[in-house]
Amino acid sequence: MKDLLIIGAGGFGREVLTWVLDHSRNDIDWRFKGFLDSRTSALEGFPTDARTLPGAVPHAPEIQVRLQRSLAIVGDPQQYVPGKDDVFLCALGDPQERRKYAGPILDKGGEFMRLVHPRAEVSIFVRLGRGSIVGPFAAISPDASIGEFVTINSYTGIAHDVVIGDWCEIDGHCLIAGRARIGQGVKVHAGAVLTPDVQIGDGAVIGAGSVVLGRVAPGVTVFGNPGRKFTWK
Repeated sequence: MKDLLIIGAGGFGREVLTWVLDHSRNDIDWRFKGFLDSRTSALEGFPTDARTLPGAVPHAPEIQVRLQRSLAIVGDPQQYVPGKDDVFLCALGDPQERRKYAGPILDKGGEFMRLVHPRAEVSIFVRLGRGSIVGPFAAISPDASIGEFVTINSYTGIAHDVVIGDWCEIDGHCLIAGRARIGQGVKVHAGAVLTPDVQIGDGAVIGAGSVVLGRVAPGVTVFGNPGRKFTWK
C-alpha cells in the first residue's frame, strides 16, 4: 500500500484529493498521508477530521480508513524527504509553482503517480507522462501525447495527435483541436479554443475564452477572439 501525499493544500489540492477518493472503485491501493505545503495556514477553515466530512460516514465509511482520519499539512515540499512507500501528486495550478515545488521531491527520488479520473475518457493510444492529472469528464483522443506534470481539468477536450509539453496547465472547458502543438510550461485558461495545427511556444499564456488561430510566440500572453497579444497596463 502506497502513502499518497499531495503537494498543495489549497482549493485545487483538495479538489484533487476528491478525485483520488473517486478512484476507490478502481482498485488503487493507497492511503492519504497528508498535504505538503509551505503555507502552514492553508487548511484554516477546512474540516480536517474525516469523521466530520459531510457524507463521509453514511455513504463511504472506507474514506475514514483511507484518509487516516486526518487532513493535515505534514511538511514543506522543499524540505520533505520521501519515504520508501511515499507517492506524490502535485496539485498547483501555476506551471512555475508546480515546477518549483515538485522539483525538490524529484531531486530526492520521489515517485509521482498519474491520476486519471474514472469519469474521464482517455484513449488507450494516449501517451500520458508521469505526474499528470486528468479531471472528470475530460476527453483525450487517440495519438495525443501529454507530457510530464500536465494538468487537464474538467470538461476539456484534447483532439487526436495533439502534443502538450511538460508542466502545462489546461483549465476546464477548453478545446484543443487536432495536431495542435503546445510547448512547456504553458497556461491555458478556462474556455479557450485552440484551432487545428496551432503552435504555442514555451511559457505562453492563453486567456480565458480566447480563440487561438495561429502561432503564439514563447512567453507571450494572448487574449480575445481571435487571440491577440495582450499586455497589462
